[in-house]
Amino acid sequence: MTWFKASNMPKRLCSLFVLGALLRGVLSIGVISTKVSSTIFTIGDLTYLTPARDLDITPFTSLYTNESVITASTIVDALNQYASIDDVWTWDFIHSPGSTLSITYNGAGTAVFDSSAHEWLEDNSVALYQDSKFNGSEIAPGPYILSSSGGVDKVYRLYRDNYEAFLFGCIPDESAPSAFQMADTYIPGNQDYLIPVPSRLYSLLDTRPLAGKRFALKDIYDAKGLQTGGGSRAYEEVYPPATENGPALQKLLDLGAVPVGKSKTSQFAHGADPWQFIDIQYPWNPRGDGYLTAASSSSGSACAIAGYDWIDFALGSDTRGSVRKPASIVGVYGIRPSWGSLDTTGVIPLASELDTLGFFARDPKLFHEISTLWYADAPTSSNSSFTRYPSKLIVPSDYFPVRNDAAQALYDNFIDFLATNSNITSVSMNISAILRTSEVPEISNFTAFQLNSNKLAEYYSWQNVGKPLAEIWNTTYGGYPAFDPNPRNAYVRARAMSEEDYEDAVAIKQEFGRFFTENILTFDEDSCSNAIMIYDIGTGGLPSYREEDLNALEGATTVSITVPNGGLASNYLASTAGCPDLTVPLGQVEYESYISLQTEKLPVSVQLVAYRGCEGMLLNLIKDMTEKGYLVTTKTGTAAY
Repeated sequence: MTWFKASNMPKRLCSLFVLGALLRGVLSIGVISTKVSSTIFTIGDLTYLTPARDLDITPFTSLYTNESVITASTIVDALNQYASIDDVWTWDFIHSPGSTLSITYNGAGTAVFDSSAHEWLEDNSVALYQDSKFNGSEIAPGPYILSSSGGVDKVYRLYRDNYEAFLFGCIPDESAPSAFQMADTYIPGNQDYLIPVPSRLYSLLDTRPLAGKRFALKDIYDAKGLQTGGGSRAYEEVYPPATENGPALQKLLDLGAVPVGKSKTSQFAHGADPWQFIDIQYPWNPRGDGYLTAASSSSGSACAIAGYDWIDFALGSDTRGSVRKPASIVGVYGIRPSWGSLDTTGVIPLASELDTLGFFARDPKLFHEISTLWYADAPTSSNSSFTRYPSKLIVPSDYFPVRNDAAQALYDNFIDFLATNSNITSVSMNISAILRTSEVPEISNFTAFQLNSNKLAEYYSWQNVGKPLAEIWNTTYGGYPAFDPNPRNAYVRARAMSEEDYEDAVAIKQEFGRFFTENILTFDEDSCSNAIMIYDIGTGGLPSYREEDLNALEGATTVSITVPNGGLASNYLASTAGCPDLTVPLGQVEYESYISLQTEKLPVSVQLVAYRGCEGMLLNLIKDMTEKGYLVTTKTGTAAY
């Protein structure tokens, strides 16, 4: 590699070179604040963060090209492409006074500047940038900040978290591998945090399958260098930041995905209504009138993916519906994988016998890709080489029809589509009636079943989260820590349970799984699952509000699932049987809002359930429906479509 001073720059360059362009302009860079670990500044109308701690900074753009003859058009076309694929880099990085441009030729042989390139560079006061290294590696394409000391640092565009879905944003800690640091981006006068988002151009040359995909991280996942709070002020107070990434998170990082911040959760992932969030405020569902619930406990991730097009997916967890229900209500794709698909080490547990790690996405193609990669080599896979789809679609008569006729029409259309395009024919089945034939009282009696399920969560969460926290709190501060209502009440009940009570509950859970996979969804050598079961885990096409009293009004509903004639709530089925359960948005229906006093729209989604380990078959079905144009990417904001 050869470097040249501006005075002797030849027209024929070596195979890799970098030029610095100090460009004339009328825009300016404005520093808002310099903090301990970062600087917040503006370029044009946008606000950014950089790890650089310097008041004297200028915009810097790193451009790569394979063109061996570099013309003015080469430069301009490349920059126009950057602007079209990235929301962080803008032309203001070129037009601001003192801006610096670097050009790297990464093709074979040498590159030649023609006269138009020289003229473009001269007209814009080109100078040679004389350092090819950034923190020991080549400077990747994208926007940077050049400080007066000569350092080059990445920049992050700051987006306002106006739906209050995040607890805080984060950026990589360049001093440690796969580590992060909290972004101090709360600006006085703005009640919302600003979330730092990296340029997509940084991953332009990264060949990893999820390179540059941005995601929100539910605040029960440990991330190296970041505080895990689990929705609890006391938990955050007594435990230090995480020193390691859990294996599930590390797998995504190794695939190239980039976390942008921690999203809100109900306390320790215990289910809770919006009015039961005490330690942290419940996030805002962007759909409809903006006053609807998004269920829990992964509501922060659900509101983020439904509200912000600057993230691509969001992590959640599902014990008894905490990915599926929020995904259904906000109208995005979601997955509860088969129990045991991923190692849950490094994630605050709720019920180890039920916990799974899932995620949300708007784009069905990306949803399929992430699922295929994240759950690859899962120990629960039953048959990854299925040869056909199941011929039977179970439509539970105890769950359908739903209460909104317009929503039911969407389900009917979905059923017809599968019959016509995939030869999957619907059959009616009363799931609750079949379960009542069990000789085990805790299965046939649904009140006893739910109490048994509660034991799995309450005892395990107390023993592994609540009790250790209470002991540390008492030793450090004296007394008992404050908990939100649901975990507080759960822990009262758990203290009266014995280990034998818990083991009995585990045995009943295992018996339910055996009964369900022998009598409802069974294994099939050719199709993996003998059937696909559908149901609605949402609200039946009716609005459910974040304010409790509104849900008692005509036309509204609670988010809790109720089944006619005392049937079993549908969200328990896949959870207890260990089966995969995927949320697929179908469309939206209208409702009359008690908030905006006008007609609004809310999403309608369907659940797809199969035999344990058969999510590959369900994901392939989603891929086929997407390729046929039936499933589409949902939008952000008030309406999903």
